[in-house]
Amino acid sequence: MWRSPEGQPRWARPALLGVAALAALLYAWNITTSGLAPYYSVAARSMTESWKAFLFTAYDPSATITLDKIGGFLWPQALSARLFGFHDWALTLPQCVEGVVSVLVLYRVVRRWQGPATGLLAAGLLTLTPVTASLFGHPIPDAALIMCLVLAVDRYQLAARGARLRSLVWAGVWVGLAFQAKMMQAWLVVPALAVGYLVTAPVTARARIGHLLTAGAVLFAVSFSWVLMMTFTPKDVRPYADGSTNNSALSMVFQYNGFSRPANSGPGGPGGSGGPGGSAMQPAGPTDHTSPPATGTQPHPRPATGGKPSGASRKMVSLGSEKNTWYKLLTSRFTPQIGWLYPSP
Repeated sequence: MWRSPEGQPRWARPALLGVAALAALLYAWNITTSGLAPYYSVAARSMTESWKAFLFTAYDPSATITLDKIGGFLWPQALSARLFGFHDWALTLPQCVEGVVSVLVLYRVVRRWQGPATGLLAAGLLTLTPVTASLFGHPIPDAALIMCLVLAVDRYQLAARGARLRSLVWAGVWVGLAFQAKMMQAWLVVPALAVGYLVTAPVTARARIGHLLTAGAVLFAVSFSWVLMMTFTPKDVRPYADGSTNNSALSMVFQYNGFSRPANSGPGGPGGSGGPGGSAMQPAGPTDHTSPPATGTQPHPRPATGGKPSGASRKMVSLGSEKNTWYKLLTSRFTPQIGWLYPSP
């Protein structure tokens, strides 16, 4: 365990284990006081009390309504809470583990490319970046997304270096699992991976295209697994799809959590007139993200509101003039999250 593999410097493995230990320490530093995300923690608790709620990522133990997004990131939290009991630290522990895994896998990716010293530098930078230390130390969805995408890049790298179909398929599986955590955000890396493989894989162009089509089919199958389960399960035996106007998981994922987000409005979108928070006589979902429906009850219809949202609970958090700009990650609001790494002039 402490000895470096053949072909690597003697210091590589001990140094990596030291970085991983530091990551574990930082991410778990406040694990007992990390707090609960009110909306997500209620769903996680419901998922510990009912396997049906667990499967459908329902907000309540009776599985009458889902979260307003795919809740795959809560599966590790719910399993941890089942094993250790419902505590702050039990919900945060999976994110700490996901963070350490991300650090270790990032080292492996960079080491294959630029050697162990650069790999350790990359792992150390990920470990010490304040925003990542914060997100891996709290029960939020981003930790699972990051871990799955780093694992996807790890498999892609092997695939591109040796034209390995099996590794490329596994990359598709990991992107599909990332989709269960943050939906369409997981697909943002797909064009880069596809173009990279198409250009660099040491095999004929026809084989590259065939490999990409095969891996793409697996990627979409895994990505759509929860959506298809919701779509083909009779509506009277599954929860209502929160965030949609028509009890549709497709609408919830691709409209409410997808294309409606940049517009900040629209049917079923945040602040829009659809969904359980806005349209006439729709089942009332937990749109205020505070308290679950009573166990054993069904969602109650709300009175007609004339197509107007019943409140501000569906509106997105305003980012001021930056919210709809393509360069907002480069503005003063966000650059300090990573800018501490930039050298001073």
